[in-house]
Amino acid sequence: MAVNAFNHPVCLSAHCNRVRCEPGWHLGPEWAPRLRDYDLWFVSAGRGRMITDRGEIALTPGTGVWMRPGRRYEATHDPKRPLVVNFFHFTLRETPRRFTPPVEVLRTAHPDFVEATMRRILTLRAKSDPAAHASAEALFTALLGELVRETSVQATAPAGPALDQHHREIMQRLAAAIRENPGGARPVAELAKAAGYSVDHFSRVFAKITGQRPQVCVIEARLTRARQLLAETGLTISQIAEALGFRDVFFFSRQFTQRTGQTPSAYRATLSRAQT
Repeated sequence: MAVNAFNHPVCLSAHCNRVRCEPGWHLGPEWAPRLRDYDLWFVSAGRGRMITDRGEIALTPGTGVWMRPGRRYEATHDPKRPLVVNFFHFTLRETPRRFTPPVEVLRTAHPDFVEATMRRILTLRAKSDPAAHASAEALFTALLGELVRETSVQATAPAGPALDQHHREIMQRLAAAIRENPGGARPVAELAKAAGYSVDHFSRVFAKITGQRPQVCVIEARLTRARQLLAETGLTISQIAEALGFRDVFFFSRQFTQRTGQTPSAYRATLSRAQT
């Protein structure tokens, strides 16, 4: 099966960052006409919508938009669930004649991988070392190519029965909700009941569609958010454990250490040393 490919090296501009949009944020109609190169947005959390020439795009966790000149892009979000967006402004180093980006809306079943890679790209891009910038651009080129590949495979995959699609939509929606608010994730039994499944059937279908058992998805989402809170806030480790739904700080520390190889305190200390 042929899949659209992207393997053109990119040049990242200084306009690359990760932001949590303010409650009153919106992208007005005056923005798109000023776009001369490309912008990639990847939604990490929150809810919003974007209006384009081709219709409306739901901005939900795991969704990316490859914006290009000459198109309409206007966006809003839910101020109660503000968007958290990684954005990258870039050009192509070797632009093919009549190049048209192969996709506009990018979707991934592996948002944690994409999120981690984008964080690394931003870290490298913030350094003054030219070699770090080169690594950032190489990583971004590879990541963009993989997002194009994954999106293209999903688009060309044969459609399954309507019930299979129904399962997929339910599980992807639940997985997105877990990643968005890991501290508020309900027990698996409650998730299964709300979705109309037995616990065993729910766990099997969830794992088949997302690649993770629901319990693992919850733990990984909590630990991903824990790393963000340790890096970005002054919350104590006990406060982070409580906010993310761990039964106590000792259980949180044990889970964190098992999966990262560092205690939460050591992880935070390592980040602090790296920033000095």
